[in-house]
Amino acid sequence: MFVYLLILIVAFIYYIVAHKTNKSKSSLLLGLFFLYCALFIGLGDMIGGFDRYIYGEIFDSISDVTDSNRKYAELLFLVNGREYGYFLWEVLVSWITANRYIFILLSSLLMYFLYYRVFRKYIDDYPLAAIVFLGLFFYFSITYMRQALAVGIAWQGIKYIYERKAIKFFLIVALAYSFHNSALVFALAYFIPIKKYSKKYVLCFLVLCFFIGLTPIPTLLIGSAGEVQGIATRTSKYQDDMSGFRVEYILEAIFFIWLFFKNYDFFNSKDKKRLCFLNLSIVFCGILLVFIRFGQGGRFGWYFFFGLIYILTALASQSRLFAFNKPVVLLLSVLLYVRITYLWAFNLTPYKTFLTDGVPSGEPWIYEMFEYDERYTDDKFIRPIFRIPSN
Repeated sequence: MFVYLLILIVAFIYYIVAHKTNKSKSSLLLGLFFLYCALFIGLGDMIGGFDRYIYGEIFDSISDVTDSNRKYAELLFLVNGREYGYFLWEVLVSWITANRYIFILLSSLLMYFLYYRVFRKYIDDYPLAAIVFLGLFFYFSITYMRQALAVGIAWQGIKYIYERKAIKFFLIVALAYSFHNSALVFALAYFIPIKKYSKKYVLCFLVLCFFIGLTPIPTLLIGSAGEVQGIATRTSKYQDDMSGFRVEYILEAIFFIWLFFKNYDFFNSKDKKRLCFLNLSIVFCGILLVFIRFGQGGRFGWYFFFGLIYILTALASQSRLFAFNKPVVLLLSVLLYVRITYLWAFNLTPYKTFLTDGVPSGEPWIYEMFEYDERYTDDKFIRPIFRIPSN
């Protein structure tokens, strides 16, 4: 467990050192921290639950086709809906390696490179934003690798929202959609008028979202989307995950809106960039309330997460605003991180890397049910880690 808490400790050391040396905008330090996160995730031995076994089995199947020079079209049945971008990524990596562990490592490095690019483009205080990121999204990037890649791609298009460059924005959304179908929800971001809404208007919007969340509408929307995209089987499983009120969704939405309203004067009606991030954050809160009875609902909000990362970091960085902004944001990030660390411990511990042989991390039943090739247990490199081109 400590090895996960160590990541948070390292983030605070990064924060203290960067601020004392006036290097809160150091691209090098940010890059090193994200590289640390990527390697921690990528070197992990099937940490995060059964999804990694599914990623690994599909990749190994594609790699076998690469070995045999058969046609990849034989494996198109593995594509969920229209997620051909992720399939192509697997094919490309299969030309480099035949080993599932190297595939996951390279995917993790790509994921954090995408996060690094968006942080550099928008954030003014890298270490503070890194702590916020850990609390909001880090663990999701471990467990839901494919969607986390789609999120990283979608975030590349944020500037095209407030620059009103529709073609570039929708091309990026389409690419993200080709990695995970849920990215389509981010297309809605372009149609949100970039303006500062009154507090009354925002509250009315959120109350409406809450009441929609009490109706069967969210379930019907998920079902219809699944049928249109050819993934009805997957979405039917999501529909079954109606787990009563997600109280944490309501509390999170209330907290974020309270903090926004407490600092509402900070949002200049002429600053299109800042208003764009504010509105993304408000929509995220709305999504939480729409899916308060839907266990997987929060995942649709991940594409809007960067709005929160930007706004929370900006508010905490301004000393002239509400005096407790920084302590509140830091405390929230720590609490969220520690909470998920303990709730997800069964999927994450004991942490081990694939550099040593043996049974992977996580609960034994996950390994017993989802391990498709037990040779990996005795030799992590039973499949070649790098392909050697033949003459």
